[in-house]
Amino acid sequence: MNQRPLAACLAALLLGAAVVAADDLSVIVDPKTDFSAFKTFALRDQKIGSPRPELNNSLFAKKLSTTIRAALVERGLKEDARNPDMMVDYVLTGEDFSLSARGLVRGAGPRPVQYTEGTLVIDLSRPNDTIPVWRGTYRDDENTGSKLMLKLPEDAKKLLARYPQRSK
Repeated sequence: MNQRPLAACLAALLLGAAVVAADDLSVIVDPKTDFSAFKTFALRDQKIGSPRPELNNSLFAKKLSTTIRAALVERGLKEDARNPDMMVDYVLTGEDFSLSARGLVRGAGPRPVQYTEGTLVIDLSRPNDTIPVWRGTYRDDENTGSKLMLKLPEDAKKLLARYPQRSK
């Protein structure tokens, strides 16, 4: 039995799975910070750097900001634009990728694989400090920019679910 077609199919499946399941979440926390001291927050700086019109527009930025606010309120914090204990900054970048994968059928040649990768970085810091006490990074890959636009608010919720819960 020839193992080449089976190996090609497995390689294509693994490559496709890597593109679809490549979400990556990480959180870095300053171990010396007492998070119970933070009771209020304010959004300070929001940046979206993407050539994708689905991501780089004011309506999407508003939706993402609203999601971040709601997630922090759910964690027990209150929004206070005048005198916050903590500032929230986020940066979203998006990039399109295109590569070739070996065809599933022998002799079919390579097939294009395209996807859009978005990286959301949320920094939480003290009002007079630019060094974050909490940084969350979420990287998400989707087949299209519009699918990524739909997923990123949920990704922000997953990321902020890692922020320490305040007792109410």
